[in-house]
Amino acid sequence: MSSARVHHAALGDPAEARDSYPGDEALVQQLVGIGYPVHAIARATRAFHLRAVTHLVRDLGIGQIVEIGPGLPPHTTPATHHIATRHHHNRTRVLYIDHDPEVTAHLNTAYEDAGSGIRSLTGDLRQPDDILTDIALHLDLRKPVALVATGVLDQITDDDHPHAAVRRLLNALPTRSALVATHLTHEHDPQTIHRAARLLTDAGLPTYPRGFEEIAAFFDGLTPIGPGLVPTAQWHPTHTDNHAPPTDHTYSAIGHLT
Repeated sequence: MSSARVHHAALGDPAEARDSYPGDEALVQQLVGIGYPVHAIARATRAFHLRAVTHLVRDLGIGQIVEIGPGLPPHTTPATHHIATRHHHNRTRVLYIDHDPEVTAHLNTAYEDAGSGIRSLTGDLRQPDDILTDIALHLDLRKPVALVATGVLDQITDDDHPHAAVRRLLNALPTRSALVATHLTHEHDPQTIHRAARLLTDAGLPTYPRGFEEIAAFFDGLTPIGPGLVPTAQWHPTHTDNHAPPTDHTYSAIGHLT
């Protein structure tokens, strides 16, 4: 089972779902069957990702991005480097890092003509020093870097110290860098969320929803941008979010390293 394929299946778009296997589609239907709003969460996460990356590159002027867990290349929306290139042209540098070699292979194939500033590598947030080595090799650490982790942090258990891993990465980045993240929460419907987390974990996709304070701790020491940590669909929604139904089951934010 692949979290990237399940995410594409959950988006509910035929073009995205073509990357999924029958087992991925079956898992999505199981989640729907227990009342878990898997489609709304996937769409809201994707829509926030697009809004957040646009804000980073257009309004904050950040042309370098490290995306942890990018998943499979999107078919119906622009990828992160497409947005960055639109605003920064040949100054864009995007480093995609995913722990799934299948995902990395897909990214390398899809983006092989994207230019020398776009790279896809295999890596794991639980091993931040390895990621820092890649960052130092491929990015210019004299300039700000955006660390993007949408749909990733809730897949890491407390025993693997996700807060410390994120902090380790941020501490190595220059000022005016930023963190973008989303996270599943159990606060608004604990019974359904915990049941869904068990279902996902049993399927080989470990899932660890957290409360507001635990999620906010990822942004400790950062200056919040916009409304701060809020339900995902509430972070500066736009008219383009028609296919991203409101959901209170995930929180999202951007934090600025000042």
